[in-house]
Amino acid sequence: MRFSVTSAIAIIAGLTASGSAFVIDTFSGTNCDVVVQTGVNIWDNTCATWPEGFRSFKITVWGGSHQYAYFFAPDNCGSLPGAIGQGYVDSTTNNFRLGDCYHFNGASANAIASYAG
Repeated sequence: MRFSVTSAIAIIAGLTASGSAFVIDTFSGTNCDVVVQTGVNIWDNTCATWPEGFRSFKITVWGGSHQYAYFFAPDNCGSLPGAIGQGYVDSTTNNFRLGDCYHFNGASANAIASYAG
């Protein structure tokens, strides 16, 4: 079986698009001033806890259409109504804008969930 360069690129692009919900940079200050971690990929239909909390973030890569994010504290995913922040993380809404700094009114997030609507 032979794969062309074009088919290999198409397969890789398809796998990448289906796995990544959105990507953020996280910061310990409320004004995106001290980097905690960059290039954090929040996978679609998951919730993950971070070992180090963050107080602000910037979206660097949009999620898919109607992708929604929930931010939680302390230290776990919790229930969706208990989120300390939430909103659409796609390019079709205005909840969060690419490259803008967002914070949680002084709270520190420790987990993020992502779901496609």
